[in-house]
Amino acid sequence: MSCNCHGKSGVSVTRTSPFDQCSTCAKKHVVKAWNLWNEFLYADDNRDAISGQLRLAADHLMYDHRDNALKARDLAVMIEENHDAAITTEWDGLLAAVREAFNADHPDAVERLAQLQIKQETS
Repeated sequence: MSCNCHGKSGVSVTRTSPFDQCSTCAKKHVVKAWNLWNEFLYADDNRDAISGQLRLAADHLMYDHRDNALKARDLAVMIEENHDAAITTEWDGLLAAVREAFNADHPDAVERLAQLQIKQETS
């Protein structure tokens, strides 16, 4: 499913390319992979889905956020090669990096979240 606010332009689209540079799409793929990682970790089909989502995220990041794309790709390789014992901070680092890229590209979303937090604290 395409993102509702595509790239920095904020133009709503109905179709995207895997190579469209979009931190929204990348965040969607990383969050899905992370959720799958926390579910059925040792099923081959699930692991393939996780690494596939990470590779899709890398495609959406590879030009505008190359360092983040490399993090996603490297984590995908670790999962594909069953190096789970070596995975320590990779998930946290990737999630933080993708959130940072998304927040930089969408400061309006950051402001809306801040307003929601203020509203909740004062309720």
